[in-house]
Amino acid sequence: MHKTSDYLLRSFSGIFFSIFLPIIVIGSLILFVRIAKLTEVTQMSAGEMLLMYGYSLPTILFYTLPVTFFAALVLTLNKLSNDFESVVLFSFGISPAKLVNFFYPLVILLVALLMLLSLGLIPITKQLTKSFIAYKSMHAVLNIEASQFGQKFGEWLVFLESKDKESNTLHNIVLYNSKPSQEQILIADMGRFINENGVLGLMLSNGRAYSIQKDKVNQIDYKVMKIYDTTQYKPFTYQNLKEYWSLALKDKKRLKDMVIFIAISLFPIATLYIAFAYGILHPRYQKNYGYIAILVATALYYGIVSAIAKTSAFASALFVVLFMAVGVVLFYKRVQRRF
Repeated sequence: MHKTSDYLLRSFSGIFFSIFLPIIVIGSLILFVRIAKLTEVTQMSAGEMLLMYGYSLPTILFYTLPVTFFAALVLTLNKLSNDFESVVLFSFGISPAKLVNFFYPLVILLVALLMLLSLGLIPITKQLTKSFIAYKSMHAVLNIEASQFGQKFGEWLVFLESKDKESNTLHNIVLYNSKPSQEQILIADMGRFINENGVLGLMLSNGRAYSIQKDKVNQIDYKVMKIYDTTQYKPFTYQNLKEYWSLALKDKKRLKDMVIFIAISLFPIATLYIAFAYGILHPRYQKNYGYIAILVATALYYGIVSAIAKTSAFASALFVVLFMAVGVVLFYKRVQRRF
């Protein structure tokens, strides 16, 4: 049985990582594109981008691991069946129930890992992400580049001819702000960003300001003008895990998140028997419904859990139990009784 266990583990791990790694790579690329969009608003170094990626990694792993495990288990059993290796195992007295028992420790470890990710790391990393974005929004110098139109500073659209990156001095600046009652245009020879008590501003030197109202145009000349970003930033307060999840008693959204996290964490054990029910088959007499089972079971489980988590935590728990019970019945009728 020891050699059989090693063989099963090698077969499963090979298929698991062949599915898991491409999904992680694709998810990481999408995530980096989303992070890169933040650089349109604030300056961000490569290290800070990697930090943001690290904050999002627990979420990627949480939503990737359960489905990957289920798909890999079904495909591993399909491969054993198509190569008639499962028949050989059964002829040596290794029943389908024993194969299920072999994967139980892996399932328990995965469920524990998913619980740690969802109820522990994800709340922490989400708060760290919000804190980081709030900090960058309040303190980072806007990444406004020369000769680019449509760049925003608060309510203003900004255009500048050139920028001295060493001294952070801006040259030949034009700002435009459109309101229902009037249009405003500011022109300055020079300018630079300032940060006064956590409020980001732009100090302009030697310029003119125009106010356009229907058929009337007002102009003033100025030596120095300061414009502040009046965007309202919500203050961020960090909560430890106890404070974070205790809000589920009062906040329906937080309760829904907790129910969904727990239900998805239990997905591997809820679908274990379904994987064996549609993974093990006799290739000469039975059609392979493995891929259909992966898609249907995953869509049903995630869809129904997301729908009923809004209304009742008890209904969600009952659904998980019923889903697993259906898997046990299908396993008994399609596999255990025949092999």
